[in-house]
Amino acid sequence: MKIELPNSWEGVTVKQFQALQKILAEKGDEYATNVAIISIMSGTPMDEIETYSLKTYAKCMNTLSFLTEQLVGEVQKAVEFGGIKYDVITDVYKLNGGQYITLMHLMKDPDKVIDQLHEIMAVFLVPKKRTWYGWKKQPYNADKHKEIAEQMLQAPMTIVQPLSAFFLSSYLKSAKHILEFSVKKAEKIKRQAERRLKRLNRNTAG
Repeated sequence: MKIELPNSWEGVTVKQFQALQKILAEKGDEYATNVAIISIMSGTPMDEIETYSLKTYAKCMNTLSFLTEQLVGEVQKAVEFGGIKYDVITDVYKLNGGQYITLMHLMKDPDKVIDQLHEIMAVFLVPKKRTWYGWKKQPYNADKHKEIAEQMLQAPMTIVQPLSAFFLSSYLKSAKHILEFSVKKAEKIKRQAERRLKRLNRNTAG
């Protein structure tokens, strides 16, 4: 009986990670949860895994022990997987209007961010075009967003997680900065209005 399992985070895709999070969120029976995890990571049906001996089951769980380790990586400016090269936008301020609107829509519900992780990554990873002279840089194409998002499901988590963590952090800092700027601007407008009103009252009184 042969079963293929990843032995590091590098072998885990976005699709598998999303499925893993759903299983862990259910907090069911430990054995049933582990069988589901083995199924997700191997592509083997759960009913088949349930026929495995306890020795095989234990061996599978030992191989997957890396899942308890912290997932680490570095944000890269260019990546390749599935036979395609992608340019990575590493500065949130370089997003165009379409990308920004799409990102805000995808992140408006924090509870759905993991489920839509592949969609979010499709905003930041722009596929290059293969030509006779090599891979050529391409602009973001909103019409192909869904298509690219499907490709992102097969992206290794070692590429996606550090990038998503980076942008989620940048987004929160950016949102805080924007909010602070808006409050200060509102306060300035309020003070200007109050000064104009005082001058108007003095002129009226005179």
